[in-house]
Amino acid sequence: MLNQVAAYDDFAWFYNRYWNEEFHSLAFPILERIWLHRLPADARILDVCCGTGYLAGLLTHRGYRVFGFDTSPEMIRYACENVPTAEFSVSPVSSFRDSRRFDAAVSTFDSLNHILDEAELENSFRSVAAVLKRGAPFAFDMLLEAAYQTHWGEDFALVKDDHVLTITGSGYDFRTRIAACKITMFRLKQGQWCRSDTVVRERCYSAQEVAAAAQKAGFTELECYDARDLGMAGQLGEGRTFFILRAP
Repeated sequence: MLNQVAAYDDFAWFYNRYWNEEFHSLAFPILERIWLHRLPADARILDVCCGTGYLAGLLTHRGYRVFGFDTSPEMIRYACENVPTAEFSVSPVSSFRDSRRFDAAVSTFDSLNHILDEAELENSFRSVAAVLKRGAPFAFDMLLEAAYQTHWGEDFALVKDDHVLTITGSGYDFRTRIAACKITMFRLKQGQWCRSDTVVRERCYSAQEVAAAAQKAGFTELECYDARDLGMAGQLGEGRTFFILRAP
């Protein structure tokens, strides 16, 4: 897990600058349709794996009270800068604790696929369930196998005057069900080019495995929605499923 944290810290600047808006411009209307309408107007929302706070910003703009957490300290540093009206902390999902009780929880951009162990996924669901009010809805999206069989981690390059990023996919291992991609980043800082290399890994779970882990953690009333059926076209919607659980 420490290596994964370092990976997200190194990637945080690029993630904050390029990846948030594109995904959430498609995902937020889906959340409005299947999740937000179930919440009270002043709901307290837990943003699980909040990244650099883009979704938290959208939610606070709507008047919700948001508390977000992420395993990457650098992601949280950006989140605090981006959304000073929300609260943020650093924590892995599986060990998250809080004395408050939330009206809802949310996790986006296949964040839970970064949990590579099925037992840890179950513990992560249990940690979220423990801080939700009775019957509170937890919405999240995950990538299923169809996503990893096609374009996930495909080769990509971004070249600007003061920064460069390349992504090289190493493929999907059908035996371990782990997908990996190598990210190489260059940034020009104080006249010197700085390089950082990292590998990001995701675990493919089936819808049945997600349901089983959630049920063991105490969640009920699992709902599943294919992202493409909800209007998320193209590569982002391919193999992506939105889930909604009810807290015990």
